Amino acid sequence: MTYEALLEGLRKRDVGAAKKATFIARLRDAQFSAPFLYKTHDFPDALKSGPENVRVVFCFGHTKDSTFSVYTAKDRYGPDWIRQHFYHLHATGTFNDLFAKDVLQQARQIREWTTFEGVPVLCVRYDAIWKYKDDIAKFTGLQFQPPERRAREPKQIPEELQQAASQIYDPIDKVIDALPDCFIASRSYESLVRKLPK
Repeated sequence: MTYEALLEGLRKRDVGAAKKATFIARLRDAQFSAPFLYKTHDFPDALKSGPENVRVVFCFGHTKDSTFSVYTAKDRYGPDWIRQHFYHLHATGTFNDLFAKDVLQQARQIREWTTFEGVPVLCVRYDAIWKYKDDIAKFTGLQFQPPERRAREPKQIPEELQQAASQIYDPIDKVIDALPDCFIASRSYESLVRKLPK
């Protein structure tokens, strides 16, 4: 949703925007030539050299909610989508590990992006995107108008999996709850995110 809203902002500025926006699995493969818009689930390592004029919007939220979404996505999108998604997120296991460990490395995503200083990174809690839409627009230089907010549909997760998920993801989400809703990534958050389980 954030990507689509930013793409619409790019379209308003550049009629050829559709050719200047894409999903990229690995940032090391990116061609940084402005204006260009990438969506990724990668880690920030490839940006350590600080490519010029790069701005990152990192959306984050509760890892348990995200895990439940991935669990229910298998029925909606099928096993091929799951395999691709696990590749995009550098998963450390398979779909069967979703409730055994942080297989999608969500804690690592939070730890690395919120403290990254190679390029400017605006970290925004997903549920706060609407509140901070002007901040996102100012940061990116693009008009940013997300679609009207809709309530999330409740996920049908078996009770035993909910309990297993709480064991794995509640400690991560407790740290996430302590982060501001919108902030520029900085090493000043290291003392907080180092509490994330590895």
